[in-house]
Amino acid sequence: MSDANLTIVLLVIAFAATLVGRFVVRRFGLRLRRIPAYEALPLLAADAVESDHRLHFSLGQSALATASTVSALAGAEIFYRLAERVAIAEQTPTFSLADPLALPLAQDTLRRAYEYRQRAGKWHSRLAAWYPQGIAFAAGVASLSADRREHSLILLGRYREELAFFGEGALRHDQRLIAHSDWVEGQAVAYAQAEHVLLGEELYVGPAYLGGNALERGGVFALEMLRWLVIAGIAVELLQALL
Repeated sequence: MSDANLTIVLLVIAFAATLVGRFVVRRFGLRLRRIPAYEALPLLAADAVESDHRLHFSLGQSALATASTVSALAGAEIFYRLAERVAIAEQTPTFSLADPLALPLAQDTLRRAYEYRQRAGKWHSRLAAWYPQGIAFAAGVASLSADRREHSLILLGRYREELAFFGEGALRHDQRLIAHSDWVEGQAVAYAQAEHVLLGEELYVGPAYLGGNALERGGVFALEMLRWLVIAGIAVELLQALL
């Protein structure tokens, strides 16, 4: 089977599993697996509104039209769900990024959230901040966050070891930190320093946990079902090899 045919087969299986999950959610209900980070995110947004605090969203080096496109879109969707909640407050969030290709995505994410709340006048393009990649990005964003006295940092995307700058800054300025990285180096730092961490594919189920509809929650069911199928396939291959 060619790579193209294999991709089509996998997409069909994923789509069918999602529809099955949607049916299960509507017919029987579905209790999602507990992920502490998704329990904390709505509370951070509510606290930002009630206490007049600022939030900081960051995609790191994730960008469009690159290998990190999926993490960029997934992170932006989570930030949109959170921005909807804080758009009613006076304090505006900051959205930082390290790749110019992600700048329009960041600006449009916040614009849509403020338009949804009918507060388009509070939005402006300067809410999205670009810094060069690497250590300069981490140092610049950490400094900006401290200057704006932001209460929480939510980092979802592509980071390497520079994520440690955010952890150190958050500790020094008494900021809350929730993080994820699609690079192993950044994920290790996030696990060690963040108050809550999203691991691996947990990034891609954010909409289902943040007020998701039946189709989004069904997608989580499909992801779990496909994961167990992969595990079963690996187990069968190992048994055959042993026998």
